[in-house]
Amino acid sequence: MDLSPEIPVEMTDLLAQDGRIVHACPAQEARLGLAPGRAAGREWSLIYPLAARERLEHIFAQSDPGPHVLSLDLRDVTGGVITTTAIATLINAADGTRCLRTVKWQQGGALKDLARLTEENEMRASILETSNDAGWCMEWRDPVDLSAPEQEIIRQVFENGPRWRFCNGAMARLYRTPEGEDFNQRPVHETFPRTRSNEEFVRNLIHGNFDVDGSPSRDLRYDGAFIEVENDVRSHIRGNLLYRMWGTVRDVSKYARRTAVLSDRIGMLEEILEALPDALLVVEQDGRVIHANRAAEELFNVPRDVLMEHGLGDLVTLPLSMKDLFTIAESQIPGHPPKVLSVAFRAGGQSATAGVAVRSLSLRGRPCLAISLRLRLGMARDIKTARSAAMSGGQE
Repeated sequence: MDLSPEIPVEMTDLLAQDGRIVHACPAQEARLGLAPGRAAGREWSLIYPLAARERLEHIFAQSDPGPHVLSLDLRDVTGGVITTTAIATLINAADGTRCLRTVKWQQGGALKDLARLTEENEMRASILETSNDAGWCMEWRDPVDLSAPEQEIIRQVFENGPRWRFCNGAMARLYRTPEGEDFNQRPVHETFPRTRSNEEFVRNLIHGNFDVDGSPSRDLRYDGAFIEVENDVRSHIRGNLLYRMWGTVRDVSKYARRTAVLSDRIGMLEEILEALPDALLVVEQDGRVIHANRAAEELFNVPRDVLMEHGLGDLVTLPLSMKDLFTIAESQIPGHPPKVLSVAFRAGGQSATAGVAVRSLSLRGRPCLAISLRLRLGMARDIKTARSAAMSGGQE
C-alpha cells in the first residue's frame, strides 16, 4: 500500500498589468477544466474571482517585487472555487511589459498555515505602518550577552552590529529621513549615537530587564538636530542573550524645553521672593505655615524649617481670627492697597509690632493667605541693637 502523502499539483500563470492572462500552465488549465491554451489572452476574470483580482492589483501597485505569499482563490469552469496558497513575483516580460508570475498550490495542511501566517503578518505590518505612533524594532548581528558586566553590555548594544529590523513611516517622519531614503536601511548609529545620555538610556534598560515605559534618550534627527524622546521598550531575550528589542518612541523635546523655561521662571521667582525686604509667610486656612522667605527667618530669628513647624498664632498675636483674615483678603478690591493690620510678636528678646498685609491665593486648589510683615519704624533698629548686644554678651 502506498502511504506516501499526495504531492500538491503546482499551478502557474503569468498575468499582465492590463488585466490579461499572458500564459497559464497545462496543470492549472486542467485543474480548472479549461482546454489547453484556452486561458492565454483572456481577462483575469476567467479564472480569478473579484476578491482575488483586487489582491493581484494590490501587488501590482507595490514597489516591492516580492515574492509575496498570499491566499488566492481560483474559479473553475463550473463556477466552483479552489482556494490556493500562492507565491507571486513581479517581473518584466521580454517585451518590457510588467507582469506578475504566480505559483499556486491547493490549500491544505502546512500550505494553509503558511497563507494564514503570511496574512496575519501583513495585517500587523499594515497596522504598524499606518499608526501615528513611531514604532521600531532593533536587532543585533551578534546577540548581546546580558551575563557580562554592565559597562560591557552597554558597549555590546552599540557595537554588536545593531540594525533596524522594522521601523514604520511615523518613525521615518519623526527623524526627518531624507526624501527617497528607507529608514530601515540606514545605520542605527546615525539616529541613536553612543552618547552619555544614550548610555544612561541603555543602563536604565538593563536595570528594567529591557521592559520599560517612558525611558528617556537623546536621539539625532537627519536634519542634524538632537531631540529628547521617551521610549516604551520590550525585548526578545533567550537565556542570557538579547536578540532584539522593539517599542514606540515619542518626541518630548517641546515638553523638555517648556519644563526648562518653567524651571528658569520658578528659579527667578524664588530669587525674587528671597530678596524681598519684607517678611513673607504663606499659611493655610488653619494657620499652618507652609512657606517662609529669608526675611521671615531674619525677622523671627528662627530657621525656616522651624518656622514651618508652627502655626501663625504661635508666631504673632493675631488681632483677628483666621476666618476674619481670609474674609479681609477675599474682600479686597483689585488695584487698591491691602488693609494693614498691626500684630505683636517677640524678636531679639523684646516685644515688637509689625504692620501686616494679607492677600488670598489658591495653591493646588486650596485657599491660602500670603502674609507680609514689616516692622514699625524704630523697631528694626531696636531689635538689631538687642541682637548685637546679646551676641556680644555671649562672646564675653
